[in-house]
Amino acid sequence: MFNSLNKLSYKTTNGKQYNQALMNCGALTLWIDEEAIQLWN
Repeated sequence: MFNSLNKLSYKTTNGKQYNQALMNCGALTLWIDEEAIQLWN
């Protein structure tokens, strides 16, 4: 296990993309087929 003494650190060179990736972290995108929607209704 890592503790605070073993923390890895690095410098991001693409801050905007990094921030967007953090916002998207945990996002779930579902692609639902039209046939599946019709069968569901």
